Amino acid sequence: MAAPQALAGHADLSTTMRYMHLSPASLNQAIRLLEQRDPVGGNSGATKAEEKQN
Repeated sequence: MAAPQALAGHADLSTTMRYMHLSPASLNQAIRLLEQRDPVGGNSGATKAEEKQN
């Protein structure tokens, strides 16, 4: 649980646990969104598709 807590920026584990009831489809959608973004320290935080448009 420490990794999701840190990624979400939650100071308290109970906050993270509050959101861990998401459906598998919702989790997969969130993962796909994160995979589209540049790694931490990347450029603008825009998705690769958004960067191509600019």
